Amino acid sequence: MPKYKQPLLLEDLALKASVVWLSNFGKQFMKDIRILSKHDANEATEILKHFLKTAHDIFEFNVPHYLFDRIGQEVFKTTPKLIDDAKSVLRASSTISEYLSQVNVAVGLGEVLISPYLRHLDFLEVPKMMRHMFYTKLSNLPGIEYLNLSSMSGGWKTSQMEPIVMNGLANMRNLRTLVLNYDCTDTILELLETACPALHTLDVCSSKSITNNSVKYLGNLNSLRVVHLYSTSVNLEGYTRLFIKMPFLQDVGRFDDIGRCLEYVYMTYQSYEPSERPKLQLRVFSSRFVVTKHLQILAELCPEITNVLLFHNPLLNDLMALIAINKLSVLKLLSCDFFGDQVRDVLQVKGCNLTHLHLEHVDQIDMNALIYISQYCPDLKILTFYYCEFIESTSLYMRKLEIPPFMNLEKLTITSACYEQHMEFLMDSCFKIKTIHIGTMASTSDGLIDRILSKNPMQNLDSLNIAFSNGLSIRSAYKLVEVCPNLRMLGELGSWSMINEFELECFKMFISTRNFDLDIQTFAKYSAEPQNSAV
Repeated sequence: MPKYKQPLLLEDLALKASVVWLSNFGKQFMKDIRILSKHDANEATEILKHFLKTAHDIFEFNVPHYLFDRIGQEVFKTTPKLIDDAKSVLRASSTISEYLSQVNVAVGLGEVLISPYLRHLDFLEVPKMMRHMFYTKLSNLPGIEYLNLSSMSGGWKTSQMEPIVMNGLANMRNLRTLVLNYDCTDTILELLETACPALHTLDVCSSKSITNNSVKYLGNLNSLRVVHLYSTSVNLEGYTRLFIKMPFLQDVGRFDDIGRCLEYVYMTYQSYEPSERPKLQLRVFSSRFVVTKHLQILAELCPEITNVLLFHNPLLNDLMALIAINKLSVLKLLSCDFFGDQVRDVLQVKGCNLTHLHLEHVDQIDMNALIYISQYCPDLKILTFYYCEFIESTSLYMRKLEIPPFMNLEKLTITSACYEQHMEFLMDSCFKIKTIHIGTMASTSDGLIDRILSKNPMQNLDSLNIAFSNGLSIRSAYKLVEVCPNLRMLGELGSWSMINEFELECFKMFISTRNFDLDIQTFAKYSAEPQNSAV
């Protein structure tokens, strides 16, 4: 049985209650400000400013500093509800100014977070109506350590966004992670040298205003280890200069010409004595265009490399070159054949070090291939099959398995069409499994769940998501709840075609009345039948 829901800690209760108090206070004030705005808009504005200043001071003086980030999450959840409430009370005769006066109150509640104590700000979590307010007040957040400005204007108003960003970053001495897509410029990067000396991670992907000139500014950020420049105006020359100037970089994200870039760096170091040639500290290699020579240079020039994402082209690269990478632990292969392109041989040599294996559009996956993966990769923790081709085995590997399959596996993702025998083999012995995600094309049934749970009760399973199934009934849902003691999320039950609405409601009531700490995510039923046209 899943664990029972536990009462919240006093700290959590106080945190939620404080946001509820703020929300209720805001609702009451919205009514008053709506009435006042009809008579004197200027006076209403002044009263609103005073109200927001009072609310800000109450929170800043009474909320512990380390709880400001969590307060922010609750406020961002509450604001859209307040705006919806404002819409619901409007009458047909209401004016737009009445509506806007209430929205200003709801949006203004976010000002309680404008404090030096805020450490984490992700604009993907901030309601869109509140984002402008935070953009204009970035300079009042000197304590920020993680800042995700997202796409801002999407690159359409970069020149207008630049002074806003620079004004905010000028005070962020503690900033360690900055995400600014589309609207970053060379001028902003120049400012980072003096404004954010502790910057560790920088993501400015899709910012076309970033050019090769930015390399001289980035080179002065001695704490920088991760910089993503994908889809910017930095070309091969700029990346080469970046690696030469900053050999301590660990991750540059996706760059399809990184192989050629490393080749130029390698040629630059050829004039050095062998014992004096510097080594790059690069740990992540991601490219969709690479030849065998580039992989050989990678192994020699970057001894710390651990993650490789590679698009395989049999005419350009030989996967056996991966054997020379000593610390390889995360391998992602795209577009290849398991046997024909020697994936099996690579795993036989390097599998003992692998903890993550991602196979995407890999063909020739049969039972033998799964057996080889299980035996060659005993420490595998994350395994993904994404749109791979699973086939039935014509002849089976008959030797007794020396190692129980997938004993250390913690996360399994299958978004491919595969047979029940494959699923059963993958999950029979994965006793440490915590997360399972199965896509719409995989074959599942009640019998499969019964056979797997009889051998492996999945004592550590935390999350199970089966996107669609024609063979699973409500019996499997009850079986999983009965056997798996740590299950906390059972997703997309509504897409299991054998479950009707009444059974689903009964199951929800079963979970609720027993107070199980289990999240049941249900969505509309998937149907393969074409919809009737409305025309």
